[in-house]
Amino acid sequence: MPTPDQEKSGRERGTTLTEAALVSLPFFLILFGILEMGFLFRNYLTTANTAGEASRAASVFGSAEDADYQIMRSAEHGIAAMGLENLEMMVVFRADGPSAVVPPSCVTSGSQTRTTPAANNTDDETHPAADGTAECNVYLPGDFALTLIDDPDGDGIGPPTGNFGCFTNFSADRHWCPLVRDDAISGSADPTLGPGDGTDYVGIYVQVNHRFLTGFFQSTTTLTSTKIVRIEPERN
Repeated sequence: MPTPDQEKSGRERGTTLTEAALVSLPFFLILFGILEMGFLFRNYLTTANTAGEASRAASVFGSAEDADYQIMRSAEHGIAAMGLENLEMMVVFRADGPSAVVPPSCVTSGSQTRTTPAANNTDDETHPAADGTAECNVYLPGDFALTLIDDPDGDGIGPPTGNFGCFTNFSADRHWCPLVRDDAISGSADPTLGPGDGTDYVGIYVQVNHRFLTGFFQSTTTLTSTKIVRIEPERN
């Protein structure tokens, strides 16, 4: 037969286990919440950093034929902390001003389809989408493997591949060709805007998929960031 002291000890152990069970659930909820929010904030900063690095490249390379290629290389560097596999899309678009947002048609389903450009998409027009179609180049993760030149011997020299520079109707950057982006302080290749409109604004939109570590609250969420910059004017 248990002594009074043994009975008291058993009751205390039972109380301790009950209290531990009651405290453990909120404790682990708080712990997991801190971890998840920490990684979420890190990836949010990474997304913003990716858009920032890409926008700086867009400003510097301006209307160079390899502008979008260089933008992609900068974005790839910016997203390294998260991993390129988490990128859903990056959009390079013509912005109307410093507070512009990415055109909805550039991020909706089907906007990533590689279609043949409109007949009026020629190098002598600054804004070829005269019918109001948004001017944007949408890049998916697989596009980051596209090369700038055909370099079979690895010496860094070769002919253009047609992936960039609007060389063909299948170039990835053909929907807003870098060659027709305004990089002059005054004057414009678009006569409808008149002289003195300045350089083009370039928008960079980055969309990534954030995966939660525990999946306790939810499995994934989408993070986005948009940066608008003006092309640095070319020196005459």
